Amino acid sequence: MKQSEITKEQYLKIAQKFSFTKRELELGFLKVSGFSNRRIAYMLGISEQTVKNHFTHIYEKAWVPGRNEFKELFFEE
Repeated sequence: MKQSEITKEQYLKIAQKFSFTKRELELGFLKVSGFSNRRIAYMLGISEQTVKNHFTHIYEKAWVPGRNEFKELFFEE
């Protein structure tokens, strides 16, 4: 498995400690899977601004400043 790949089970094992909502879990998995905010918005039928708002909450709950640090949470060993 490449470093940029993660299974849903691996993601959920790490993400469970952050008390994300179901929607935040969904968006977080899409982000660590490599999708852009624009693509996530299109896939879920929501606005790109709504996606950004969700990620603001996700990053706050995970205590990280941004997307790169968020992704690092799932690829550290």
